[in-house]
Amino acid sequence: MIAIEDSCGVSPMGYRAPSFSIDQRTPWAHRVLAEEGYAYSSSVAPIRHDHYGWRDAPRFAHRPLPDSDLIELPVTTVELGGRRMAAGGGGFFRLLPYGFSNWAITRVNGSDERPAVFYFHPWEIDPDQPRVQEAPLKSRIRHYSRLKEMRPKLLKLLKAHRWGRTDAVVAEERARLQ
Repeated sequence: MIAIEDSCGVSPMGYRAPSFSIDQRTPWAHRVLAEEGYAYSSSVAPIRHDHYGWRDAPRFAHRPLPDSDLIELPVTTVELGGRRMAAGGGGFFRLLPYGFSNWAITRVNGSDERPAVFYFHPWEIDPDQPRVQEAPLKSRIRHYSRLKEMRPKLLKLLKAHRWGRTDAVVAEERARLQ
C-alpha cells in the first residue's frame, strides 16, 4: 500500500485479494484490511469454484465485521434455477456468451436493484501475449481462450450499461447498510 501511495500521492481505499482468496478459510483477512485502513474489499467470490469461492457468502455488499465500517463488495453473481453463477468478469466473461453477461448485469441492476461489480485483467485484452506452454492444459485453456474477442466484447458491455467509480458504489452501499 505504501508503494502505491508514494507513486500516485493517494492512499488506496480498496483491496482485492489475489484469486478472490478471502473465503471461509480466511475470514480473518477482513480484520487485517480494516486495521490497515481500507474502506472496502472486493475479495470474495460468492460461488463454488475449483480454485476459489465462498459459496455461502452474501452476494451483495455487506459489512463482514460487526465493529468496522469495512465494506465487502463481492464480485457479481446471478442466481438461475437455484444455482449461483459467476457473472462479474474475468474468464467467465471471456468464455461465456456476451448475452449471458449482459443479461446478468441487467438483472442485478434491475430486479435485484444492486450495482454490478465487474472486473477484468489487463492481460485479457492482449491477444498477442506470450504463451506459457509448460502450464497445465486446463490452465492454458482458461487463460488463453477467446482473448481476441475480449476487447470488442468489453467495449460492447461498457456501452450497454451505466458504470461508475468504485468509491461512489461503496458510498451508496455504505448508506444502504446503515
